[in-house]
Amino acid sequence: MRKTKKKLKVAVGMSGGVDSSVSACLLKEQGYEVAGFFMKFWSDKSCPSKRENSCCNAEAIKSAQEVARELNIPFYVVDVKKLFKATVVDDFVEEYKNLKTPNPCIKCNKFIKFGWFWEMAKSMKFDAVATGHYCRIEKDKRGIFHLLAGEDSNKDQSYFLHRLDQSQLSRIIFPVGELNKSEVRKIAGKKKLNFADKKESQEICFIADEDYREFLKRHLPRQYFKPGNIINLEKQIIGRHQGLINYTIGQRKGIEQLAVKNENRKPLYVVGFKKKTNELLVGFDTDVYKKEMMLGSLSWISEEAKGQAFKNSKLTVKIRYRHTAVPCSIEAVGKNKIKVVFNQPQRAVTPGQSAVFYRGKEVLGGGIISER
Repeated sequence: MRKTKKKLKVAVGMSGGVDSSVSACLLKEQGYEVAGFFMKFWSDKSCPSKRENSCCNAEAIKSAQEVARELNIPFYVVDVKKLFKATVVDDFVEEYKNLKTPNPCIKCNKFIKFGWFWEMAKSMKFDAVATGHYCRIEKDKRGIFHLLAGEDSNKDQSYFLHRLDQSQLSRIIFPVGELNKSEVRKIAGKKKLNFADKKESQEICFIADEDYREFLKRHLPRQYFKPGNIINLEKQIIGRHQGLINYTIGQRKGIEQLAVKNENRKPLYVVGFKKKTNELLVGFDTDVYKKEMMLGSLSWISEEAKGQAFKNSKLTVKIRYRHTAVPCSIEAVGKNKIKVVFNQPQRAVTPGQSAVFYRGKEVLGGGIISER
């Protein structure tokens, strides 16, 4: 954690949850001049339940407000609905239209939480921004900032922040990055912040009913849900699908199969899409594994990190958030495009998802999976 000699002003993104609440508390104790900011994101008014996003509802605002009052710090509710919709939500829908599986949190972190939020904070004369992410930032003697995984491996969120650059990292503080979740909860209880047992959301924040397929049905024309044939790798028709957009690589659920085409009734999984003929391609579990993949939209923490990725013999990669980082090698195959070769084949390499490179605990960068 950074130490300060003068009283720097820090804008803390407060969600009403325990992590951001404790972050604000720790920063104030360390002598920073702290203010809390609650970011109001876009909410889906077409949701049948009419519920607001759990991250942005009245209860969350009230929780954050109470913590700010307890800490005696200024508190602001800021509206970022329009930009969030255009930058995060619209991109999410567009990617699914193209049968990709995006990760909206990564885009939100880059352009909203550490993009727009910093620009707003800077205009208010703040020196840095802080959040409750479980990550660490270290600055070396040459002035290069390094992004490291949080100490709590079960809560580490570095995967979602791999698109941050040197300029962004230079003005961010992660107060709980060196703590375990249990320690954060203890601090919350000791300081009587009353959020030690607050439920954590595991879903996409702007999908209030927690069903992305129903969300897409409300925001896309019916043509994207046109039924078609399910075919196996021998090109035999084994069933019907209810729209390619409802499926993702490695998925088993929702594949209705004809018994005569699969006498052993072995489970079938999605292995690909045939957009032109509107066919869903399925195979057995062994068919879901791939030895390599292509990445585009590359982003590196620094030029040094980029260099390390290409020459590091101990390079590892995560192909999704909860995926274990596995050994791999990479090679450039074009402008802003690389081929990744795994030491061992990996299951369900999914276009649209982000692949993030690590050197031990350090994040080097990553890209978006474009081909399998």
